[in-house]
Amino acid sequence: MKNCNEVMEQYLSLDKGERIPLKLTLHLLSCKKCRTQVRLLRQAEKSALPDSCKQTALDDKAILAVMNKIGAKQDGQKNPISLSRWIIGGIAMILLFIAFSVFSKPGSNHFITIYTYIELAALVTAYCALFIRSNMDFFVKKINSKL
Repeated sequence: MKNCNEVMEQYLSLDKGERIPLKLTLHLLSCKKCRTQVRLLRQAEKSALPDSCKQTALDDKAILAVMNKIGAKQDGQKNPISLSRWIIGGIAMILLFIAFSVFSKPGSNHFITIYTYIELAALVTAYCALFIRSNMDFFVKKINSKL
């Protein structure tokens, strides 16, 4: 009896939708009294749910209105910079880096050269981060399609 009380306390302390631990599951499988109590608790919870939490048909007018608003917001939040502009900007940046390395004097101060290359590396990193950030939907779709 003491064990059943402890099991019920542990069950009641679980969050809604949380997975029931193995120890509790094994006890519920073996103890008809506890299993009945848990079943009655779940039935009471279902009957106490307000009408707003119950499932409605997918063709309900309110659901369709919400879905249309979500679709309109997503259409308005499309990427303002096209992929071709990102590619053109990346190519221009690479060409400028090559021009800098060709036209910089080989005998110039090494400290300035290293500092400049570090700045260029930071610029490339920021460019790549902004590219990924602005095209996140594309990358998420690619990842999900491979899974």
